[in-house]
Amino acid sequence: MQARRFRSLTWKQTNLVVFTALFFAVAIFIVEILMVASSERESLTHSQKEVLDSVEQPLENAVWSLDENLAKQTLEGLLKIEYVSSATISLEDGKTFVSAGNTVSLPDDLFSAISLKLFGEFRQISRPLYQPLYPENDKKPQLIGNIQINYNPRALTAGLIAQLKLSFTATLARSLFITLVLSLLFHRFLTKPIARIGEAIDRIDPESPSENLLPVISNHNDDEIGLLASKFNQILVQFGKTQAKLRKLATRDALTGLPNRTLLLETLSVAIQRASIRKNNLALLFIDLDRFKNINDSLGHSLGDQFLIRIAMLLKKIVANNGLVVRLGGDEFVIVTEDLHSPTQVADFVEKLLEQLKVPIKLGEHSVHPAASVGISFYPDDGETAEDLIRHADIAMYSAKAAGSNKWAFFKQQMTERAVTRLRTEASLHEAIKNNEFLLYFQPQLDLKSGQLIGCEALIRWQRGDKLVSPMAFIPIAEETGIIIAIGEWVIEQSCKTLNHWQKHYNFQTTIACNVSTKQFTDAGLISHIKRTAMRYQVKPECLEIEITETSFMNDVEQAIVKLQQLKTAGFGIAVDDFGTGYSSLSYLRRLPLTTLKIDRAFISELPGNGAIASTILTLGKQLNLQIIAEGIENRQQLAWLENNGCSIGQGYYFSEPLPLDEFEKRYVVAQHSLVGL
Repeated sequence: MQARRFRSLTWKQTNLVVFTALFFAVAIFIVEILMVASSERESLTHSQKEVLDSVEQPLENAVWSLDENLAKQTLEGLLKIEYVSSATISLEDGKTFVSAGNTVSLPDDLFSAISLKLFGEFRQISRPLYQPLYPENDKKPQLIGNIQINYNPRALTAGLIAQLKLSFTATLARSLFITLVLSLLFHRFLTKPIARIGEAIDRIDPESPSENLLPVISNHNDDEIGLLASKFNQILVQFGKTQAKLRKLATRDALTGLPNRTLLLETLSVAIQRASIRKNNLALLFIDLDRFKNINDSLGHSLGDQFLIRIAMLLKKIVANNGLVVRLGGDEFVIVTEDLHSPTQVADFVEKLLEQLKVPIKLGEHSVHPAASVGISFYPDDGETAEDLIRHADIAMYSAKAAGSNKWAFFKQQMTERAVTRLRTEASLHEAIKNNEFLLYFQPQLDLKSGQLIGCEALIRWQRGDKLVSPMAFIPIAEETGIIIAIGEWVIEQSCKTLNHWQKHYNFQTTIACNVSTKQFTDAGLISHIKRTAMRYQVKPECLEIEITETSFMNDVEQAIVKLQQLKTAGFGIAVDDFGTGYSSLSYLRRLPLTTLKIDRAFISELPGNGAIASTILTLGKQLNLQIIAEGIENRQQLAWLENNGCSIGQGYYFSEPLPLDEFEKRYVVAQHSLVGL
């Protein structure tokens, strides 16, 4: 990333002051223009009146006596007045008597437009001329002519601008001078002290921050800069004290007092060097407590901490002087021992350790039964560095946890290969979503008596190059990593898109069942996504059936009921897939707003010999008025048993394997469309 160029605060302040001063200078100048223009217009009005007053009597005498010379001299005198361009005397019949000067013709430009805007109404003035009055003449004055004087508005505007130039120059000079003075003052009293503080900060030693405190500038003891320096110095002093404490705690776990990861790496590196010189093995045990989250959630963090302290004490007692006990964090511990050289010795030690960990621990009024999963790695077979041994023991621990509670496992190379494969598969799944590599296959659900298509189940496949990957190979990984949510949303969208296509092109409607995984079912946006997608593709809700497994709702039944009720209220079908494989679903079955029950293939495969469970599920479904679908039908004997026991809908390889979209359309959609057309 390119470093930002440094810009001085003084420079920024100067720019700010300059632009502010210029802004106000321009604003003041505009106001001044308006004021001067107004004043000039008033002055011009008065001046024009005085001009007419001064020439009125001489011109009346000249016109009355028809003295052209006198009239001519008077008009030439008018031309000497500033901004007057021409003057004309006309008789009472409109004929020109005498004229002088030339009327200015204005060019069609911006300056002329401004001139007319400012002085257009003063461009021409006139006054009627009357017969001179004599003492013996008391008659009403007689009109004998008219005087018209023309002014040059461009000259008036030019004069105004010339007058304002000096004013603007003076205003600008004052503004720039004030800018310079303010910039110097800002630099002297603000930016320079801040710069000194910045230089002092650069000199602070991270190892001993309290030894390089910031200077408190005398002129700023009682203002914000002084307060900033003082507060920063307090932070430095406190930081120095905290750092000293941290140095003491750097190698110890604050809760249990056991060595932490930092000390583990240092000690393990030394032990590896020692084992390398002596040609000995070294064992590392990675311990993860089982169900610790449940203890924390049910008993509270305080008792959870007490539990960890008791476990730490127990591990120290078990290991004694035969190794080092470390707490990595959370509920993870590590034991490093140089005294156990063979897998048999380590296995015996771990078995005894797990037996002692099983002893219940009393926490207040509660009795807690600890359990742990242990992964084991050996130097040098499983790694030659501290990081490798820890990582490989961690992988072995997860293998042990997968086998159940209170289990242990050695690290093997196959575990690493599986982990690498898992990571690669995870990355490939992200790419598969971006590159649209997933496909939907459809397995028909048929009426067992008539053979008519009732609906179908959407089953995902992964087209990875030339290979079609089974969902069994990637769905578990997608479930673990959370990618299953995006994949599930894709399945729902493609199903709605397919239903829309069948409706538009074949006038064909059926039901597509979409599987929703346990993790996807807990996603807060699931219901809104289903509703929006169906609405966007104009799919009737009853054409989309959402399949969930028993484990999806067993963790939080009340929340599951709320979600399923929202779907059912909106009109979507709800099916429980693999029904009968759970251990407590029957107690919740009546409360769940279901529409369909699917008998798991495991029970269908036992037909017709062992039909007790299948028969029970059929009876339950009929009592609850649910649609029953048997999946995994593979032979005629199974089909006959289901027909005889009242199961009306089934799917399985006996009828059809899952089919790609185009083949499913040819076999079921197009064929049924053709029959409707006939």
